[in-house]
Amino acid sequence: MLRTAIGDRLSITALALSAALIATDALSQTTSQGVPKQVHLVVDGNRLVASNIRSSSFDELRLRARENVRESVEGEAVLVVVTSQRILGYGVVSGWRQIDRVANERIETVTAEDYAGLVVTSERMLNFNGESGVWGERERRVSQ
Repeated sequence: MLRTAIGDRLSITALALSAALIATDALSQTTSQGVPKQVHLVVDGNRLVASNIRSSSFDELRLRARENVRESVEGEAVLVVVTSQRILGYGVVSGWRQIDRVANERIETVTAEDYAGLVVTSERMLNFNGESGVWGERERRVSQ
């Protein structure tokens, strides 16, 4: 009888531990996919400098004449910078990539997470893949 009681307690303990591990794994998947922080943005006068931790390097991009930074966000492995003239993406694997702004375009949201960047404007939706360096673009049909 003593063996049965100990066996039952061990089974209950193992079941509780398994449930706790499953809950912890589910929580970690909802926040981030385990991508460590690999990039930081430094705005240095008329230069944007990506501090790439992964490659232990600094990748510089010069701003154009009369261009200024309007908004910037950092993900774990991607940067998105909106300037008065361009929308810039930086991936730790791909480096700097740009797409020109459209005339009279208003920026609505800018987000970055893991290797992905997203910019929603009054005219279009843009996504940036920090691994491949490719911008995806889709026109918006916004009713006024």
